[in-house]
Order: sequence, then C-alpha cells, then structure tokens
Amino acid sequence: MSFFVAPLFIRGLFLMALLGGLGAFCLPLALAGDIKPGAATSATAPQAEQNSLNATLAWADITRLSTPVSGVVASIAVHAGQVVAPGSVLLRLERAPFADRLAVMSAERSGLVRAAAEAKRDAERTQQLYDRTVASQSERQEALIKQEQAQAQLSASKARVDLRQWELARSELVAPFAARILSVDTAVGESVSSELNAPVLLRIARADAVNAEAMVSPNVAAGLHLGQSLSVVVNQTTVQGRVVALVSPEAASGHSARDEQGLGVRYRLVVQVKPEAGWIAGVPARIDLP
Repeated sequence: MSFFVAPLFIRGLFLMALLGGLGAFCLPLALAGDIKPGAATSATAPQAEQNSLNATLAWADITRLSTPVSGVVASIAVHAGQVVAPGSVLLRLERAPFADRLAVMSAERSGLVRAAAEAKRDAERTQQLYDRTVASQSERQEALIKQEQAQAQLSASKARVDLRQWELARSELVAPFAARILSVDTAVGESVSSELNAPVLLRIARADAVNAEAMVSPNVAAGLHLGQSLSVVVNQTTVQGRVVALVSPEAASGHSARDEQGLGVRYRLVVQVKPEAGWIAGVPARIDLP
C-alpha cells in the first residue's frame, strides 16, 4: 500500500506545482487582455472642441397660414416653391357672402343714423318744452332715454359694419413677408371652417433668410449668445450670420438631445443668414466658431 501511495502523492504535488505555474503565467495575459485601447486616457481631460461645426440649412420662420373667417376657396394664386413679395395675394375665398353681409349691415346702419338723429331732435324739443314748464319731468326723461337707446343701437350697428368689413378683407390671404411657398394644403372649392380649429391652408418660410442649424455641446453653447456674429460656409461661399436661437435639450422638440455618436447632451444652435442662389433647406453647411 505504501509503495503505491507515495508515488501518487509525489505525482499530485508535481501536478499542483505545474498548474500553479501556468496560472501565474496566464493571469497577467488575462489582465492585459482586459485593457482596451484608450482606457489609459479615459481619466485625462477631454479634447478641445473643434473650430467648426457641421450644419444643415433649414427654412427660416416657417409659418402656417389660414383664414380667420369661414368660406369656400375661390382661387389659389401661388404654387409650392414660388417666391412672392410681401402683401401678395396667396388665396381668396368666395367674396359674395362677405359682401352681402356687409351690405345688410350698412343698410341697417343707415336706418339707425336717421333714427338716432330723430331721437336727438325729439329730446331737444322736449327739453325746450320742459324749460317752459309745458312738458313734465317724466316726459323729459323718457325723451332722453329714447335718445340714448337710439345712439347705442347706432354704435352697435357701426361695430357690426366694421366687423363685416374686416371679414371681407380677411377673405383674402396675403403674404406677411417676402415668402417662399413651401406647400399648398387646400384646393379650389374646398370649404374652410375657422370656428373650432382653423385648417392650415398654406405653409410659407422667409425668402430672404435661411437658418444654419447644428448640435453643439454645453461647453460650446456656454460661449455663444443671441445676436452673435458667426460665419456660415456653403459650397465654399462664406457669409456672415447671427445667432437667433440656442435651444436647450428640454425644449428641442423634434430634435434629439444627444448627438449621433451619443457623446452627451447637445444644444441646437441656429444661425440665420441671407441666402445665396441655391441655398435651400437640406443643403450641408459649416458654422465657423470664433
């Protein structure tokens, strides 16, 4: 028994020593394999921000137009992609209903003008009779009340005429500024109801300005301010623009609060410039930082 036990014991010690040596050799290799490129520099300070930003042109001051009055679309004077001057007529509703309502109110006002004038004369005659003690105090008060009522009705009628004139003027949709027509969202013959939720009939943007938009880090955003002048480069053409918006991540509706690489919170920088020929939404641009 001792003859077999001793060799087994010695062989066991030899195997344990051999395995222990391999483990000591493999451990540094395993630890070395866990070290990833760049891990040694993770504790170092972040690299300085770049001097320029990749940006994209976007339409400036996109505006959704509708009419504040209800009616039927009679004509559309523009097409998508067209550029128009301020005050240009974009769309008209059928004019006849508005003109007829205005005519009714104008006729009513004319009648009330005469009625108010007659009530005034009657009040003056009654006052004269009262002064001569011919008319009583109650008759004088009654004449004055009728005069005030006639004047109130005339004032209300004038207000209704003004309202009808305003509605007639608003039956035409005009450009509030030099505009590019982005879309026409209605058609001739379509009924427009503005009582609950007025539908969007046209979408426009400024024709004399475009925005260059880019996502920036908080460090860059902290060094910018509204009205600041920045250079925008498109197709090797450089123009000066000004910062018109620096949207915080919480308010950037429709824009990701993080950049495409997932490097952290980003602010949306908007620089407005006067466009050159061919500068339309979607064109790549570059914003040079100071």
